[in-house]
Amino acid sequence: MRTKFFYIIQFFFGCIFLFSYSDVCAKIVLKMNHQFPSATTGSKIDQWFADQIKAATDNEIQIRIFWSNQLGDPKENLGLLRTGAIDMAAMSPGYFPSELAFFSAPNSIPMGMDDICQSSAIMKALMEQIPAFSMEAENNQIRPLFFHLLNPYLLVTKEPVLSVFDLKGKRIRTWGKDMPRLIEAVNGRPVPLFLPDIYPALERNVIDGCPFSVDLVVSYKIYELAKHITEVVLWEGPGWGVWISEKAWEKLTPRHRQIFMETAEKARLLEISATQAAEKNARAFLKQNKVTFHAFPEQELAKWQRANPDFFKELILTLSKKGQADAARNMVALWLKMRKDIKCPPSD
Repeated sequence: MRTKFFYIIQFFFGCIFLFSYSDVCAKIVLKMNHQFPSATTGSKIDQWFADQIKAATDNEIQIRIFWSNQLGDPKENLGLLRTGAIDMAAMSPGYFPSELAFFSAPNSIPMGMDDICQSSAIMKALMEQIPAFSMEAENNQIRPLFFHLLNPYLLVTKEPVLSVFDLKGKRIRTWGKDMPRLIEAVNGRPVPLFLPDIYPALERNVIDGCPFSVDLVVSYKIYELAKHITEVVLWEGPGWGVWISEKAWEKLTPRHRQIFMETAEKARLLEISATQAAEKNARAFLKQNKVTFHAFPEQELAKWQRANPDFFKELILTLSKKGQADAARNMVALWLKMRKDIKCPPSD
């Protein structure tokens, strides 16, 4: 009996002095599946978020992040959250256009935003002012905490692309249902791929290029295989969200929930400057590594835009069939107004 008591005391004090920040001592450990490696700018923000939660809750809550899809493929995240196999996910809603139609639209529509300042402000406003967003999350038993910013996805290719004609027959990585049609509009060949598959696809000549931000080109070492970047914004918008399942949310006390929401807002605000800095640093690095940046003439961009489907009109039609016509029109109206009114200030 004395021996058992001794081990209990030893564990208690060991927890305080040796493992005060370990999983052993936390009251709740939340498992987060992450679709990116730990080195990206947004991933570092997620680690900061987890560290802040740990500190603000006095180690009562820990978020353990499993990088690069260790707990499941990106398309499995929603199901894993619903079943409780994972508690949190760093997850792009664009992988779930049917279940998360409202959330996936800003994450998917090509050429729909211009810069990260629009992206951050528009997504926040949509979640706050369009009730369909919160209803959609509730229906899927999940809760969004904040959304990441991704620098504009430019066209990264093995050979220079200076006009829409140069894209004819080019095999370009795509995702979702809208990006393929953006490529098809200029007679390119869309190839759907997940992020981890881009490098090997370039290496094996399965694709000729991909839309990617310059900092992700560095993180995924795409510059080793594709040495040309065309300055045309194929996609800009909110990136992956940090989500928590309702099951995990219910485990949290009101104080913990408040800490989560306050920390999420701090993370959102921190990311604008961090993302801009990542773009600046990546451009310098890529130029040092003999990557060439090419201008894309305005008249060529206009040709491409005219060839595209009307993605916003189609979005409204799709959501109207689900009985969400008013919500869809309100979302698009707010989105387009904010796009017109908001621009990032010129960088130094």
